[in-house]
Amino acid sequence: MNDVSPVPQRLVTISIVGVLQDARVFYSYTSPIYGATFIDSPNCDISIDQPTHTLFVLDFAASMNGWEFVEILPNTDPSPLGWKLGLKGLSIMTTNNYDPLYPHHSYYIKYKNSITGKEMQHDPQEGNVNPPMH
Repeated sequence: MNDVSPVPQRLVTISIVGVLQDARVFYSYTSPIYGATFIDSPNCDISIDQPTHTLFVLDFAASMNGWEFVEILPNTDPSPLGWKLGLKGLSIMTTNNYDPLYPHHSYYIKYKNSITGKEMQHDPQEGNVNPPMH
């Protein structure tokens, strides 16, 4: 019998308010390290001390307003995370294999609005400071 430890999943619900230049991203989640629950936080503490999958899902209003996930982009990260896009771009999952040498991952989540065509990328750990799109 193989001794395979389960890899837990954490869930982060994303709300996007606005559809044009002033669009802002908010996160609702429970911290697995501290046990605290955050609702509509402008940033997301994704720190973890073990291998973990993080499933980001768009809330009803964000998806109804045309927002979709596109991809995960590195933000000067020496150890990028694996990721997988969900059906119709309504979710995206990152896979953190956890390396104590690289406990913190820095990355952008890229979004696209299917109604307006607007794209934006946002680092969940940095709050609502969106980098310029090239």
